[in-house]
Amino acid sequence: MSAQDYFKGKMIAVIGLGNNGEMVEDIKYLIKAGALVSLYDLKSEARLKSHIVFLRSVGLANYVCGSVPAEDLLDMDLIILSHEYPRDSTFLKNVLERNRIINLAKPETFEKREKTIPVEYPETLFFKRSPPVVVVGVMGEYGKSTLVSVLAPMLAMVCAATEGQDFFLIDPETGEGAVSVLKKVKSGDIVLVRMGGRIMRELHDIRISPQVAVFTSIPPEDSYHESPFEILDHQTYNNFIIASDEIIDQTRTLKAQRKAKMLRTKTSVIPEGWRFGSRRTQDREIAALALQTARLFKVEDEMARDVLENWKPVKGRLELVKKIKGVEYYNDSASIWPSATVRALQTLSGNKDSVLIFGGAKNGGDCRILHSIMPRFVHTLILLPGSGTMHERAEIMKIQDVNIHSVPSIEEAVRLAAEKAVTNNKVIFSPGFEAAGLDNTRKERGERFVRAVRGL
Repeated sequence: MSAQDYFKGKMIAVIGLGNNGEMVEDIKYLIKAGALVSLYDLKSEARLKSHIVFLRSVGLANYVCGSVPAEDLLDMDLIILSHEYPRDSTFLKNVLERNRIINLAKPETFEKREKTIPVEYPETLFFKRSPPVVVVGVMGEYGKSTLVSVLAPMLAMVCAATEGQDFFLIDPETGEGAVSVLKKVKSGDIVLVRMGGRIMRELHDIRISPQVAVFTSIPPEDSYHESPFEILDHQTYNNFIIASDEIIDQTRTLKAQRKAKMLRTKTSVIPEGWRFGSRRTQDREIAALALQTARLFKVEDEMARDVLENWKPVKGRLELVKKIKGVEYYNDSASIWPSATVRALQTLSGNKDSVLIFGGAKNGGDCRILHSIMPRFVHTLILLPGSGTMHERAEIMKIQDVNIHSVPSIEEAVRLAAEKAVTNNKVIFSPGFEAAGLDNTRKERGERFVRAVRGL
């Protein structure tokens, strides 16, 4: 059965448009496939207005903003969750309990029992309905988007030169859908997937492992049940793991022996004379991972070199916005984990020469290492509002030798940072938590920071 035939006539609830509106393309595809789609989102209609106007124009059957009525979901044939909502969300309780009861029904009643209502994320649905493809998974607590930005054009080039093989990217942060890729993908195509924490766990649960697993760092705690590397459990002997010495060594300490071939990377893999080799260490590490992966797919070095030498840093990731009166302002608004903020400080800061703007919505990240290293790099810490900031406030206030201030907005944070910074300092906006308050997305909060800096 084709994907389009599978969706035709189904009543589908899509819950959440996603942090970057990535579900819009998926909803459009489902409607064209003949599904009756209803959208539910806890955000207000005013915040989603432009998307809703478009989706209504292409045939959206129904939408509810500000709540997700649990009773509506019991009438659906399929529920698709955006990354914003976990499976243990309150509105799913009745559906999951109903599914559990049906699954426990006695075998002799099997043909008479009701059908369960599948609850999927876009990626799990993609892999369940797609033909066999070559999956390259990019994983880790930080660095994923940067690696994708380097590797994607290399893999696209090799597919363009190979008859009958196409390249697809599944990355929620691009604003493109995952389910909508089903309309074009075919057997043997290469699919590069940026695997966030929750999706790693979901794919492991349905026994999916990437044939090529590329690690930028150790995966975060929300990405696994028992081991940071359990996503590799279903790899086979002709699969690959590409990572640094540190990560490869950690995989070897686990009880489960990995079947895949392990490829270690070092920054020295970048040939001398390539201009990329002169950039900061973090970027060179990412470039080494990309080059090692590209070579696995027979990308010629000259093609890879052209991509690396013309690569531009991804917006919102250690992005230098402007230098004003000898002070450099960096936008690292895509930072959603404290470990990413640690990495930003280690990459950009010297000896106590930085003002850090930090805080946002709670996500379960561990701030202990960040708290311990902050006095070495930071002389002024400016806190933004949010549930994550509130949760950490008591511990933050114990940090010694750092001036700590709280502000109500990003704009006020930038103004205060400019006041506290001196020549040769860095002002680093690395929130370490999810977007909160006025900011719908990480992108929006980054744009507010950039506007505020340019307005100084």
